[in-house]
Amino acid sequence: MTARRGFGLLAALALLAGCTPAGLDGFWVEVHGRVVDEDDAAVNGATVVLATAAGESVAEVRTTGDGEWRAPLYGTELDGNVLVALVRAGGYAEGRATFEVNVRSADTTTLLAGPGQTWDATSRTLATVRLAEEADVAFVSGRVLDAVTGDPVAGVPLSLQAGANARIGDSAVGAGETSATGEFRFEATKAGAYTVTAAASGEYGAARFPAFLTATGGRAVGLLGAPVGPGQLRASVSWGDSPFDLDLHLSAPLKGGIAGADGTGQYHLWSGATSHPERGDEADREAWIERTDADGQGPETVWISSLAVEGVVRLSVFDNDNRSDDDTTALAGSDAVLQVWAGEDTPRYWSASPGEVGTAWRPVEIDVETLLTYSVESWSVGSDPADPEAF
Repeated sequence: MTARRGFGLLAALALLAGCTPAGLDGFWVEVHGRVVDEDDAAVNGATVVLATAAGESVAEVRTTGDGEWRAPLYGTELDGNVLVALVRAGGYAEGRATFEVNVRSADTTTLLAGPGQTWDATSRTLATVRLAEEADVAFVSGRVLDAVTGDPVAGVPLSLQAGANARIGDSAVGAGETSATGEFRFEATKAGAYTVTAAASGEYGAARFPAFLTATGGRAVGLLGAPVGPGQLRASVSWGDSPFDLDLHLSAPLKGGIAGADGTGQYHLWSGATSHPERGDEADREAWIERTDADGQGPETVWISSLAVEGVVRLSVFDNDNRSDDDTTALAGSDAVLQVWAGEDTPRYWSASPGEVGTAWRPVEIDVETLLTYSVESWSVGSDPADPEAF
């Protein structure tokens, strides 16, 4: 994002050395994640190099069992801090992913890990990095859809940036435009994860979404919506061939801090409760589900026309097809992508991490007052879709 409020600059980070570096006050943070291949199988023995946004290397580790890696870091102020991961393994193209750790701390060792959350343990789960096999030429085909109608959008200017969650302002490595049927295609000499940016055009605001280029060709879907102004929010999810029925859930603060019937102080929107308030004229609605899809690939879209002045917005994706399965990875393998437009900020996206067990995925929480966005990467099972406390 380019217009975030309340985010600090990256502070000093260093490898865990058993004690606090002389002259620095702060806390230890362990970041951890996974590396998988095109088939979502674990890649063991991969080298993961973490660097700051300025390119300063702060950690180098290797993946172990199940493709997992862990890196202890030191920071005086991990508030909106960016980490860039470069991942290398034999036979694979180098992977690149950008993460915003988004951990805040007081003067004590207690961490504020998200709105209303504190951690005694200083740990942050980062999204899974996917590597593509080396290739002389890799490509991706995709389409761009209207997030509200699901219709293809023609003539959209697109640019391609290297890496998952590439930063705004990173150099473009390709450019194109959607066809009359909303389709596009990108080629590159390097396989792997990329970010596609759709420029604002006509009735649509800007958007960003992931693309995975491989020798045999990847698929990508981007969603567009009308521009979003201050105090407003739109979120939309798309997914692959299965499961058929993924649901987008929104939990947002009630205005005035008045607790709802469940006592949470939040309202909860999903396909079974599509507007807030539930009764009254449409003109009085503060939020509603703009589109649902129970037997396709989405999109499902929710809109908030007027946010409360404080509190937390939580966005989750629920696997309604496998809701009774406590050992399913179907949601993680669905190619689900959540796109979010909040206030005046540049749009963001989150991709479901392959291999995670769960029927409910909460990738993001947003502090309404500051617009601080927390990538929480939370997975759970056994949720009742009608239970507001579960989302």
